[in-house]
Amino acid sequence: MSKRLILIFFSLLSVLVSCQRDHLYYASSNTATVLVKPDWSALNSTPNGITVFAYNDADGSLYRRFPPVNALDKCYIKLPEGDFTLLVMNDTPEEFDGRIQFTGTENLSTIQAKGVKDEKRSTKFADHFIVEPDSLVVSLIKGVHISPEQIDYFYDKPSSDINEDSAIELDTKPKPAVSKVHIQAHVKGLKYARGTTSTYLRGVAGGRMMGAELNSTEAVSQAFILNNAKYDPGSDVNGTISADFLSFGLIGDGMGSDKYYLDINFVLINGDPYPLSIDVTDLISIEISLDLKLSLKLDLNIELPEVMGEEGGGFNTDITEWDEEFIEIPM
Repeated sequence: MSKRLILIFFSLLSVLVSCQRDHLYYASSNTATVLVKPDWSALNSTPNGITVFAYNDADGSLYRRFPPVNALDKCYIKLPEGDFTLLVMNDTPEEFDGRIQFTGTENLSTIQAKGVKDEKRSTKFADHFIVEPDSLVVSLIKGVHISPEQIDYFYDKPSSDINEDSAIELDTKPKPAVSKVHIQAHVKGLKYARGTTSTYLRGVAGGRMMGAELNSTEAVSQAFILNNAKYDPGSDVNGTISADFLSFGLIGDGMGSDKYYLDINFVLINGDPYPLSIDVTDLISIEISLDLKLSLKLDLNIELPEVMGEEGGGFNTDITEWDEEFIEIPM
């Protein structure tokens, strides 16, 4: 082989070797990629979005509240080495403004979803009234451990610090943090009542301690309309009135010996008020299912006095605007 050919051969070889170089980029994000996978299948609908709070297990302090994502998108978050509890909720705390307020978010032991004070009614009565809460769905993912081996390292400059290929997948099933309440009253003499009936349920929980997964011990009242009147078959005198609404439910999820009262403010067709205050503590039945925290049902019997009123008087079975009448109830 001529010297010229040998020179060309070694020149080509040096070019090929130079192309097989080491990676020029090496870095660590000091965090691991975690994929939070909520399962909404047990619920009646899918929420608009997801918010994740990460709390340090060592002292319960908040590591970070992550930006919300669409509920149908993949929820990637980044966690450093350590042990965490994740609190997953639907939408964002700000989206519940006016219906639920979130306090104590800086620590898992203090984060609470609280009912918003109903200023209009709370100024009329000694009780603390709250407005009807919105549909809050929450889950806790406990024992999330991030080891040094799970930290993301990059040998080529990434377009994002999310490492989908090595993401730690966490499955969770969020559950409602509020109860559905159904109240039905069988009324003997329903025809002697008029208009909509303002009603108050007293003694229910004022909020939800989200980290402990228990209702608060603060007792509040909720106002609602007991309407939806239906006369019994074949009767134009007797019937039922009912209502459905959301509430945080029983104090401490019903583990104590708390009292619950129902105040029904009937107005008779002759214009006389007919207030009733009923101890319903032992009348509340509880149902638990996959898609509910609690379903509280209250079924009671009421009798109204027979009175004479204007022609055509009686309970209007149509849904009308709530004409509030505040009546002091003797205790």
